[in-house]
Amino acid sequence: MKVGIPRGLLFYRFYAYWTTFLKELGADLVISPPTNKLIIQRGLTYGVDEICFPVKVFLGHCHYLKDKVDSLFVPRMVSFCKNEYNCPKILGLPDVVRNLFNIPQERIIDDEINMRDRGFIGWRQGFIEIGKRFTSNVRKINHALQIAEEAHFQYRKKIANGYFPENLIDNHPMLTSYQEKILLLGHSYLINDSYINMNILHKMNTMGYSIVTSDMIDNKEIRKALKKIPKPSFWTISNEVLGSALYSIYQKDPAIKGFVHLVSFECGPDSLVGELIERWLKREVYSIPYLRLEIDEHTGEAGLITRLEAFVDMMKWRTETFESNLSSSCSSECGSGGSLSSTGN
Repeated sequence: MKVGIPRGLLFYRFYAYWTTFLKELGADLVISPPTNKLIIQRGLTYGVDEICFPVKVFLGHCHYLKDKVDSLFVPRMVSFCKNEYNCPKILGLPDVVRNLFNIPQERIIDDEINMRDRGFIGWRQGFIEIGKRFTSNVRKINHALQIAEEAHFQYRKKIANGYFPENLIDNHPMLTSYQEKILLLGHSYLINDSYINMNILHKMNTMGYSIVTSDMIDNKEIRKALKKIPKPSFWTISNEVLGSALYSIYQKDPAIKGFVHLVSFECGPDSLVGELIERWLKREVYSIPYLRLEIDEHTGEAGLITRLEAFVDMMKWRTETFESNLSSSCSSECGSGGSLSSTGN
């Protein structure tokens, strides 16, 4: 069976799991190409105005694949974290794709993946149902799951160590490593789709900064930081973005010079998370510079570059001012030529 996987939304998070599992079951995989102008135009043509830009892009990828494969892989990803949900638009993707493109039910692999109540058992059960579309051999399905889980673990481990999906999926060269860093916040499908974010990773890297994302922060630390707010949200990815920001605020890593938050213009949870991060930063005496960039089909590259350059100038000014204030404070307390280490603290 020839199975098409749209290169959008949760693809960048579960690439290794999905592709390994399906290949082990004998599927002939076709992955849509990196996002381009034509794919976006198709998505905008078929997508309704109310859905966010990343979903429109996803629809463009589905349009590219629909006549080239036997089945489209669009699982109903209800939850991949216990007691939390995904965005409602992601939950409804199989229905949207089926109705917009008039694709028969049997041509969409839309089994429910739900960890909300049953945790990992719910996750595995969903993939077992997917596996039954290819074979009745349960032992073969379980074996494929084991291999997929190991592939996913290694994939996520590499990303935690500084790789980006583009390095692992398309063999793009690694970014240059710098001492100073920017925490890039946002959904993985905004951060890792270089066409819709106008290659922001490389733009910030050429400005002299390494990039840190939520995927590079220990999930246990993210969850621990989330306890600082009265009640986390219902959405897993929103919690990861907010928890990453809170962790970085209180860790006070001097290498992180600023936060850049990529958000989709139509995304309600993103607007809420961005407001919470801004409010939390304002509580800090020496708050970290924060830039929110809204991405949609009308975003221009020139405007994005201008805002990034202004933001970098602000970070440099703040760093120089902050270090100057520390030096002045130290000189008054320690005497001429004093240093922080000489105060006895």
